[in-house]
Amino acid sequence: MLGKIKNNRDKIKKIIIFYNNYRGLVLKDWLKKRKYNVFSVITTKFLNREIIKKCNNDRNILLINSLKNKKIYNFLESFNADIFISAGFPHIFGKKFFKLSKYGIINLHAGKLPKYRGGSPLNWQIINNEKEIGISVVKVDEGIDTGNIICSDTFKNIKSDTIKNVHLKANNAFKKLTIKALSIINTNKKFKKQKLSNSYFFQRREKDSKIDWNKDAQATYNFVRALSSPYKGAFTLIDNKKYRIHKCEEVKINPKIKPGSLFIKKGMKEIFIKCKKNSIKLIN
Repeated sequence: MLGKIKNNRDKIKKIIIFYNNYRGLVLKDWLKKRKYNVFSVITTKFLNREIIKKCNNDRNILLINSLKNKKIYNFLESFNADIFISAGFPHIFGKKFFKLSKYGIINLHAGKLPKYRGGSPLNWQIINNEKEIGISVVKVDEGIDTGNIICSDTFKNIKSDTIKNVHLKANNAFKKLTIKALSIINTNKKFKKQKLSNSYFFQRREKDSKIDWNKDAQATYNFVRALSSPYKGAFTLIDNKKYRIHKCEEVKINPKIKPGSLFIKKGMKEIFIKCKKNSIKLIN
């Protein structure tokens, strides 16, 4: 884990943060408290209503639909920022944006690199039962999450944590990690070049939330907690009707029935579903 990081603002003073979720909002407040001059560019794509409410009284915010508007490009150019920070921003920066700030663009990527390039890295790390959750700050280049690593950090993947808990931990860890990244840039330290890798995870979609009961109970449990609130939740089909499972428990009960079958154990009121090995108990 990171130790104490000294604030070094000799070179980097003006920052533009690009975001549409809580990661950027948390970081913006953190940097402003440390006397950085911060301006926000927020995409309205998938924008959380609570974030809109919190931003209503802030004049240092630009709401955009995409980066393709020439007026937006001209504004970013005229702002003369020291650095751009992408924090959960869904749009890809074209090469022409790289020189609009003195130190280019850095991305707060919630995955260990190069293994977890691509979308939904926190969800995937839980689904894959990683022992630790990795996060990274990288220099943005023309590829997708392929830039040099400025710094990185990890925290334990605790079995009881839902994806919401993991997001909160990642957002909190990114505060210190971003300060560390800015300090590294200020002192001209070398970044770490990523190893060659074809590893890439796609952005998860609704259809990817369907539970595969031919996996064991541990894998099913991880799948459910990785897709719980604030996401819609994992689902299963019963008589062609979709049912969401938001919370469950892994249990060592292994009846000789077909995976995906519901059952009630004698003397118990809870509903269970058989997995390939063992079962899960439905809680919500």
